[in-house]
Amino acid sequence: MNREISYLILRVIVLMVLFPSKTNACTIVSAIDRNGNVWNLNNEDGPYGVANFINVFPKSGFARYGYYTLSYLSPEFGKGGNIQGGTNEAGLTFDFNAIDFVNNFDLKTKKKFPEGDDAILPHILANMNSVEEVINFFKTYWFQNGFRSAQMHVADRTGRFAIISASGVQLMAKGQPLVSTNFDICGKEDSSKCWRYPIAMSKLNKGEVGLMTMLSIGLETAQKNGSTMYTNIQNLTTGDIWLFSQHDPNNIVTIKIYDLLLKGSKSYTFNDLKSLIENRPPYSWKKTVRTDIENDTKQLYVGNYDNSFTGKIIVKNIKEGFEMTYADGRKEVFYPQSKNKFFIQEADVYVEFSFDEQAERMAMNVYENGFWTFRAWIIN
Repeated sequence: MNREISYLILRVIVLMVLFPSKTNACTIVSAIDRNGNVWNLNNEDGPYGVANFINVFPKSGFARYGYYTLSYLSPEFGKGGNIQGGTNEAGLTFDFNAIDFVNNFDLKTKKKFPEGDDAILPHILANMNSVEEVINFFKTYWFQNGFRSAQMHVADRTGRFAIISASGVQLMAKGQPLVSTNFDICGKEDSSKCWRYPIAMSKLNKGEVGLMTMLSIGLETAQKNGSTMYTNIQNLTTGDIWLFSQHDPNNIVTIKIYDLLLKGSKSYTFNDLKSLIENRPPYSWKKTVRTDIENDTKQLYVGNYDNSFTGKIIVKNIKEGFEMTYADGRKEVFYPQSKNKFFIQEADVYVEFSFDEQAERMAMNVYENGFWTFRAWIIN
């Protein structure tokens, strides 16, 4: 196992340990306009200082459809059980709302998916084109780990919308819009539990369903504390997609899913959405050359750093450079490349230190395979 893969697995382990305790809010909206176009919006809330990715999977092998997924932290998490949401070329889309843990659910009534939990979401996107197919799948199979603190909002090109959760299934009457936030719809929780629900419903009822209404909902239901990370809007009828980071809402990128799939299997970052529509030189990693820096300079960066999603990282000054200890206790040595940049040998991973003026403290940014992945801030 090479060190780059080892580092990635380390992060997966940390994520699996921490993620179940996190409750991230989301607003998801599905509706049909007067011309029969089917619209879907998702506002993704989550940890501050974590990167988000669009991951593209053209049709291959025995798959019926190509699709794209959305993920936190790494493109690798857009491949399996950590997919945050996704849409395929047949016009099927899903995303998730966090809800309170559902206690009265008997896992013994469901089967284990033969290919494992990590294969469930890719299987749905690669092989299904209707809400009914997804509902039927979950009548038989269920995740062996998880899916007790979330509900799945599903929509398709024909205008069928549904909620699937451990509390049950709710299939909307055709033509009826569906708004889901962080209350258990199938468990009959009160919608007033979430402030975003009445805003979305009011805009759907008073305005013409379409792009402008969806954009307005996306902006007005974003969390004011900055924890809403991105918005994705789809016209499932035409295949048009609109994407923007809530930290830069004026930078909206539009692309058709067919054009996205033609670009091949690739991941894109919300930090550079224009790479979806502009040519970028192919990324190529070159082995980094170690340099020497003053010990006093290194001391500026020593301490305990934290990000709510990745956990605490301890940065210790050693002769070679830095020793970093992660939340699960594993250690990694980073070598100096410049006065504020340090890298792992034999792997395309580096950290860059800088003073965060807004937070008024030192921060470390972690990069992997050319992508920024997360930021952590010193806590001592």
